Amino acid sequence: MQIIVMATTEKKLVISKELQDYIIPLNTEEFKQLENNIIKEGCRDPLVVWPKDNGSLVLVDGHNRYKICQKHDIPFNIKKIPFANVDEVKLWMVNNQMGRRNLTPDQLSYYRGLKYIALRKPLGGYTNVKAKGAAEISTSEALGEQFNVSESTVRRDAKFAEGMNIIQRSNPELKTKILSGAVKVKKADVQVLAEAKNADTISIRNEADLHNKAKNIRESLLNDIESKVKKIEQERITRAQKTLQDAEPIFLKKEDRVKKIKGMIISSINKAINKKDTKAIKELKKLIDDLAQVIFD
Repeated sequence: MQIIVMATTEKKLVISKELQDYIIPLNTEEFKQLENNIIKEGCRDPLVVWPKDNGSLVLVDGHNRYKICQKHDIPFNIKKIPFANVDEVKLWMVNNQMGRRNLTPDQLSYYRGLKYIALRKPLGGYTNVKAKGAAEISTSEALGEQFNVSESTVRRDAKFAEGMNIIQRSNPELKTKILSGAVKVKKADVQVLAEAKNADTISIRNEADLHNKAKNIRESLLNDIESKVKKIEQERITRAQKTLQDAEPIFLKKEDRVKKIKGMIISSINKAINKKDTKAIKELKKLIDDLAQVIFD
């Protein structure tokens, strides 16, 4: 991959909302500090761009610096990286963000989750193996080893990242406040959003709305589980009842046993005659013996 760093007078970099929303934006105080630094010292670090085939340059890293440079007419350098596709861009962005200092635990969790989501896809999945000839390990296991956390933590991180992205769609400011620590919410409330049946249409107004919707989702999930358990129990009962019906009628009263065996005899006779079923004839002989035993017992 050839990386080119160059000065530019190009003022019209392409801003992809999909990529811009992928990273945690700066809060007001952080943005102001960055702006003061750039005004005093200039834009020291190059902006990373993705050169497309049509000649456009898509901004990948440096959205805040680009905004400040545009506002104050400050020159900047760019670094061109020829990514293969948008998934490769996103993975680079996550790795770049995780390489920076002072990330909070929630921010680390968010980026671990994003990395897991990016790598678990069938194409371009995680290819590391434990040793030559060994079976390929799972994405969550590989990332767990990389970040020194458990495999289950990585999977929960993915739910957290998915939940944060759901919040992002309707309330990007709340997402920023949660990940910056300005607003405190239960992490489990964010994670459960990804489990909702209507996850694609959920809208979150504020922290209280998040808590209430998370509560409703949990209740819905619990109801689904209870419904599935009842269905399984009913299926077991039905199977047990059928087994008893098909079994020898030893638990019935003598009169009822005679009626049941008589009905089974008639059924066997019909199968033997109509379908020429030799097995039915054998069953018929056994049923007659059973009937005699019941009558003369």
